[in-house]
Amino acid sequence: MKIKFIANIKGIYLGYSFEQSDVVTIGREIGNTIAPINVDGFSRHHARIFFKDGAWYVEDVGSTNGTYRNRVKVEAPTKIEKGDSIRCGLMELASFDFEESASPAPVTAVEPPKPVAPVAPTEPPKPATPVEPPKPIEPVKPVEPVKPVEPTKPVEPVKPVAELEPVVPLEPVAPLEPITPLEPITPLEPITPLEPITPLEPVEELKPVSPTKTAKVPTPVAPAAPAALRRPTIPGLKPGLKPGLKLPQKGGSLPSGLKLPPKGGALPSGLKLPPKPGLKPGLKVPGKGA
Repeated sequence: MKIKFIANIKGIYLGYSFEQSDVVTIGREIGNTIAPINVDGFSRHHARIFFKDGAWYVEDVGSTNGTYRNRVKVEAPTKIEKGDSIRCGLMELASFDFEESASPAPVTAVEPPKPVAPVAPTEPPKPATPVEPPKPIEPVKPVEPVKPVEPTKPVEPVKPVAELEPVVPLEPVAPLEPITPLEPITPLEPITPLEPITPLEPVEELKPVSPTKTAKVPTPVAPAAPAALRRPTIPGLKPGLKPGLKLPQKGGSLPSGLKLPPKGGALPSGLKLPPKPGLKPGLKVPGKGA
């Protein structure tokens, strides 16, 4: 009895068919019947499928991640039924089907064996081409020794956290006083429109002034004083002094027998002041406004 199934290997579906005499081995090592190399979760020798006592069985051969039939781990050889699914690592086997294998026809001795046709002579083998000698392998560089790891410093113990001071309760806030409403704003009076500005009359242009020659103005001469008011002058004498009267010298004393009248007082009897120079006896000085 043949067995047929489909293997899902990373999204690639492959169909397989095996006879009763075949033993299907599954593993990532080359040489297994099904050897998915780039699939995770596989062991070198993972599981095997074989025919025994008229049925097909699956068996785990010591894999690391195990073999599962219909999500149940296989601990011993387990019979495979139609419609089962088997998971090995990340590969899934499903859609199992069975087909009766045709028995080979018996060979009878009535028919003589057919003569074998003679083999045609083959051409002599061609000489093999010389193989290039392999290139010398570069020597492997020595691996640098691993640096010793520095020992880690011991972690300092964490200091205990200081306890927080109790929070002082806040004082209650005094309620706000109600806001007094503002007085209504008096509407502004309308602005009177400005009168239009009257344009100014044009200013007449000034005529050019003709240059004129300025004459020299004679300086005014003070009028001469009348002869009657002139003071007579005597050569050798100061005006206002009588002949024979001398003034005392500066810094000296008055002549004997001569005294000055006191300030604010009247002159002594029998003493008269000389008249003002320039006036005749009996002529009076006109008053102010005369």
